[in-house]
Amino acid sequence: MRLTAMLAPATVIATCMILAASGKASGAGPSFNAPKDVAAIKALENYIQTETDMDKLAPYYAPDALVLDIYAPGIYKGREQIKAGFAPQLATIRSMKHDMAEMNVATNGRFACAAMQIHFDTVLKSGQALKMSVREIDAFKKIGGKWQIVQQHVSLPVDAKTGMAVVDGPIKAQGPITWSAHPLPTPSTTPEQAKREIRRFMDVGGVSTSLAQLMQYYGPGDDTLVYDTFYPGELRGLKQISGYYAGMMGGIAHSTLTMPEFVADSDGGFGIQADTQDLKLTLKDGSTKRISIRQSDCMRRVGGKWYSFFEMISFPIDMASGKGIMSNPALAR
Repeated sequence: MRLTAMLAPATVIATCMILAASGKASGAGPSFNAPKDVAAIKALENYIQTETDMDKLAPYYAPDALVLDIYAPGIYKGREQIKAGFAPQLATIRSMKHDMAEMNVATNGRFACAAMQIHFDTVLKSGQALKMSVREIDAFKKIGGKWQIVQQHVSLPVDAKTGMAVVDGPIKAQGPITWSAHPLPTPSTTPEQAKREIRRFMDVGGVSTSLAQLMQYYGPGDDTLVYDTFYPGELRGLKQISGYYAGMMGGIAHSTLTMPEFVADSDGGFGIQADTQDLKLTLKDGSTKRISIRQSDCMRRVGGKWYSFFEMISFPIDMASGKGIMSNPALAR
């Protein structure tokens, strides 16, 4: 259920043009996690998490932003759909406080991602108190000198035994990520080529049938984080990721993938994507299984290949039952 493929490098001419435009030719490159950019992203996140006026929140979303929300169907495309989806939820709230249990930010000044675990204490206008702990990955792009959300993925982990959403389970945060020496390389291809490569990244990596194939698409170092579908759901570093998925991948003989929703953007070095997936798995015992997930990734291009360093995979939650919707009912046979 995953990611990337080895992809052809850009031509020499295109690469030279990109490096010159990015400033590397003159000795300058993208600044990883410049303090002013990190501070701006953190301030935005702390503001938007508890603002309940959608008219105030809407400008922080790009006009063509995509949101994958907790409850089914939970897919909002564009600022107007986002407003229409969130406004009724926010209108029921009297007050809301949040505790940012974990926030990791990566930015090169053009794109940014924030991977978070957040606890909310909410009081509704009815007087009912609600507690909820969510995982969230927001992807930002600097547009007209301002950071705007272009992709947002919010989810609840699911209990593997019951299939129920874990609404207020204890957050098992792992704290600040330890970044490698060169977390975000300078852009090495064009934005348009990068978007084509990211699509290929999903088309090929998404049908991985072995652990070895799957693990090619994470990293390439241990500064890698995954929020998976099942509680507690946070994986850090290649060893944890490999250990977690080893059992799952061992039984798959073949898989096919369709992506009803897919969006990607990039500057040629930092990439982001969000999608919905319908997978059909053929297991080694001959049985088949259908799984439907939502996935988002923040990626880096290293040595001509894309690697995911922040990822979230989730099931939408049925509001009435509280269960994760693990397969698309329209595809059931």
